[in-house]
Amino acid sequence: MKQSVNVKMKKKTWFLATALVVISVVLGGCFKDDDQLYRVSAVRALNGVPGSGQLDIFLDYNKLNFNDIVREDEGFAYSDTLPYKNAWPNSRVVSIVDPVDYPNAEPIVQKTVNFVPGSFYSLYVVGYENIEVISTEDDLTEPAEGKAKIRFIHLSPDAPALDFEIHSDAVDPLIISDKAFKEASDFVSIDGGITCTVDFIEHSSGDVLHTFEFEPAAGMIYTLWVKGLLSDTENISLGFGHGILIH
Repeated sequence: MKQSVNVKMKKKTWFLATALVVISVVLGGCFKDDDQLYRVSAVRALNGVPGSGQLDIFLDYNKLNFNDIVREDEGFAYSDTLPYKNAWPNSRVVSIVDPVDYPNAEPIVQKTVNFVPGSFYSLYVVGYENIEVISTEDDLTEPAEGKAKIRFIHLSPDAPALDFEIHSDAVDPLIISDKAFKEASDFVSIDGGITCTVDFIEHSSGDVLHTFEFEPAAGMIYTLWVKGLLSDTENISLGFGHGILIH
């Protein structure tokens, strides 16, 4: 299936818009805590657009999928994730750009997000025919001893609202109910080191649409994300399923 993107492009150049944001950062100054230490935020990203080729993601004018150490772009095609990177707090413009369109590229989509000093965030590029950016704040506090933390996020653009169930012979089932496309659950605590079965269940009918085994490790934090297209049964690479994001 050939992916199409049907998005209205903005008239003005996005470079001017991001430049204005950069000026506001300089004039607004930096953030200090009570100990006079500079505090920044951290952000990572995931490309959840089924079948997408390489995309570039910018925070203001800074390319997030660029590795400053090796001075090379990082892969950000479908299912690729980027590690946490420092980000200035306050309002930031997230821009998604198709690198094929350089040097005159304009964003496929833009969104303003707000980062709180000292907090962690994930950005998700989602959709299929229409591309969007959504964000979550990530609770990276350490799990209790012997436990892991897990949440779910629904990123399949053509799937209905879903319930999520984790069950095993050793523990009572954990059920998270009625999450629609682009909705995420809160983090919940589960036992580490136990092999569980995870079911993605259609909320309205109770039908199990996808199932897999998962063994969370104690002390780890996970986001399980719903991926692919429910309607595409021929192209395996676009098929409905799951991904695991380790924080």
